[in-house]
Amino acid sequence: MERSQKPSLFEIFLRHEAITPRALLAVAVSCLAVFMALYHLMVAYFGQPPGMVHRSIFLTFLFLLIFSLFPLGRKSWADEINAYFFVDLLLILLSVGIEAYLLYDIDAWQLRWYNPTPADTVAGTLAILLVLEASRRTVGWGMVGVTAFFVIHAVFSRYFPGVLKAPPMPWVQLVDVLFSDHGIFSLPIEVMASLILLFLTFSALLIRSGAGAFFIDLAYSITGRMAGGPAKTAVISSALFGTLSGSAVANVVTTGSFTIPLMKSVGYSPVTAGAVEAVASTGGNYMPPVMGAVAFIMAQYLGIPYIDVCFYALVPALLYYAAIMMMVHFEAKRQGLKPLAKEALPSFGHTLLWGGHLLLAVIALTIFLVFGYTSMMAAFWGILVLFLLSFVRPETRLTPVAFLSAFEEASRAALTVGMACACAGVIMGSLYSSGLGMKITNIIVRAAGGRLWLTLIYVMLLSLLLGMGMPTTGVYLTLVTVVIPALVEMGVLPIAAHMFCFYYGVISCITPPVCVASFAGAAIAGASAMKTGIEATKLGIASYIIPFMFVYNPSMLMIGPAAEVVWAALTGLCGTVFLAAGTVGWLYRRASFPERALMIVAALCLIKPGIITDAIGFVLIGLAVFIQKTWGYPARLDEHIWGAVTLRPLREMFHKG
Repeated sequence: MERSQKPSLFEIFLRHEAITPRALLAVAVSCLAVFMALYHLMVAYFGQPPGMVHRSIFLTFLFLLIFSLFPLGRKSWADEINAYFFVDLLLILLSVGIEAYLLYDIDAWQLRWYNPTPADTVAGTLAILLVLEASRRTVGWGMVGVTAFFVIHAVFSRYFPGVLKAPPMPWVQLVDVLFSDHGIFSLPIEVMASLILLFLTFSALLIRSGAGAFFIDLAYSITGRMAGGPAKTAVISSALFGTLSGSAVANVVTTGSFTIPLMKSVGYSPVTAGAVEAVASTGGNYMPPVMGAVAFIMAQYLGIPYIDVCFYALVPALLYYAAIMMMVHFEAKRQGLKPLAKEALPSFGHTLLWGGHLLLAVIALTIFLVFGYTSMMAAFWGILVLFLLSFVRPETRLTPVAFLSAFEEASRAALTVGMACACAGVIMGSLYSSGLGMKITNIIVRAAGGRLWLTLIYVMLLSLLLGMGMPTTGVYLTLVTVVIPALVEMGVLPIAAHMFCFYYGVISCITPPVCVASFAGAAIAGASAMKTGIEATKLGIASYIIPFMFVYNPSMLMIGPAAEVVWAALTGLCGTVFLAAGTVGWLYRRASFPERALMIVAALCLIKPGIITDAIGFVLIGLAVFIQKTWGYPARLDEHIWGAVTLRPLREMFHKG
């Protein structure tokens, strides 16, 4: 069992035999990234500087790394230095200059709020432009376009039609809001600077210790002898790895490079193999404890402990993966795929003995959170426990190179999420200035006519639309201000409203036409990108229904009496199993079209909360099982019941006529 990670800049530098300018640039950037993670680790233990100081330092770290690692006019930092290098150098100098301007007399700068000097306006304007440019390089044009729209609206709102028309905000005043803790330095960047980078560091160290290979081998040893074992390996390993990476695409690339070839080798088509990995990897954003970094931000908005968010998310996440497992199981049965030979599989006992101690670090982190440690201190002690546990075995030992490389990788992983948070701050500040946020909420409520189900559909479509090409964190932070208040106004529990938007922001990764996780899976599988996206949508069909389940039945979020929670989980599980069976067309044997329709209707009855619908659902399940057990394929249901009632008499009438 070997650890195989992409080499860090630090490792690349060590491999150079000759010291070149590019090698020196690599080690300089690597040192900056390591120092960024180390600074935040020290802050977690010794205490933070004042809020604005800490957030501005974090943002400056982001600027310096982005303008170094994502250069203008070159594909990567390793390309030959050209004239654009000096543009990047200018942006780096501007980033440092703005930070120096803030720190020179930050107390006086904060006291000048709503009464800025020309220098404040210039510094703020440059900071906003740097945020947009850094976001363009890391997140993409989608996030930049959305952010720019809200900024332009705030300034030129009197020229917008209809409900978008509002009194304009002068640029000087808008910059004063955006360049403050009501804008760029608001809650999203605060959570990113205080919490998320620490957990990214924990994840990077865990992966560097060999946890990625351990999770894959552990899943492989459990599922390899089952029908469709490699696909089930992809589901379990992606769930485990996804809790660490927090990125659907990164998860696909990491675990998919191993599981997709395995799936193809046992008979899965390239399209199915890529789709299974994409859906399984996307679900990692739902699985506690990390949840793609959104859990930390959600906890701050809701004013609840982070561990509570993980608690609420557990049942929906387990239902998501149960649905995928049953989808791949029924698909394997339908295609007649055989289990792998026992000799080709790793031993469960040996695998657990090799890397089981790494799981203790995750357990320790959870224990710290449960026993009331702050998220910062829990992350700090979790990192320390992981470092010590890595020395249990020589293969998992964190050497100085591996340790520094993990710090570098954590800082690099923070770049995209960090810039999404900065853009979200700009959007929130613009909405605060223009009042557009309240208008959008009122528009959604009025358009739905007070009907919750229609409001949920509108919010679902908006979440999927915003999620196309944008990171999950950016989608969620945009929706927090724009549409989540509409759901709360309709009577939805705040945690359910936040989780609803979060789920659909994540699902956009597998939803055509812009389904980045599906595209990544298709690239590894050598399949059609759009066909893989469509297949992923089919495999992930339950994920489009689960958010409606916990909005209408908060027991799915483990809110309420224990008996109701258990019943909601049970009916939800049965519903997702039969939804998978009806979608694939297999339960005990190949299902006819009426049988599939029967199973899907039964599933929807169980998914909808209510004693009557649950009773109807279980009756229909019993009928579906009875039919599957009684009538053998290829005899079809329409020949026994449906045909006897309608089709056969119609045929006889046609022939007689």
